[in-house]
Amino acid sequence: MKNVIKLTLLLILFVGCNSKVKKEANIDNEDIEYVDLIGKFKRLELEKHPFLKDSFNLNYKNYKPEKRVLSNIEPFLDKNISIKIIMGTWCDDSRLLVPQFLKVMDKLRFNKRKIELIGLDNEKKSQDNYHEIYDIINVPTFIFYRKDKEINRIVEITIETLEKDIFSILSDSGYENAYYGF
Repeated sequence: MKNVIKLTLLLILFVGCNSKVKKEANIDNEDIEYVDLIGKFKRLELEKHPFLKDSFNLNYKNYKPEKRVLSNIEPFLDKNISIKIIMGTWCDDSRLLVPQFLKVMDKLRFNKRKIELIGLDNEKKSQDNYHEIYDIINVPTFIFYRKDKEINRIVEITIETLEKDIFSILSDSGYENAYYGF
C-alpha cells in the first residue's frame, strides 16, 4: 500500500511540473508543499528532498557505469577539473541523469567539493541569472572546467553514455553535445 501511495505521489509530481510550488497530499491526507530547488544547493538537499529522494535513489542505484570506460576517465580527472550541474528538479531528464552522473563521479572518487549544483525554475531561470551566466538552453547541463575555464558541456541528453561522453570531453576527443552549433 505504501508503494502505491509513493508511486501516486511521484506520478502527480511528474504530471504537474509547471509550477514552483505544488500542494501534494501525503499519507495522512495533509497538504504539504513541493518546492523546486532553485539557485545553488547542496547534494544532500537533492538526496533528502521529500519528493525527489525516491527517484534520486532509484536512478542512482540502477545506473551501472561501464568499468572499462571509468578506468579510461581516471587519468584525466586531476585537481584542475571542476563541474557545474545546472538542472531543474521539475525536469524528468534532470531527475534521471543527475543521479546517474553523480554515481559516475562517485565511482571515480571525484572530489565532491568540485561539483556545484544549481537549480533553475520551470522557465529555466533563476533570480541570480545563472541561466544567463552559464548560457543555459536546456537542463540538465553538465559544464566541465579545467583551471576554471570551460572545456565542454553535456546538454540535456547524452550522445553515447554519461561515462563515454565524459571521457570524450576530458580526453579532448572532439565531443559535440546535442545542441552544438545552435
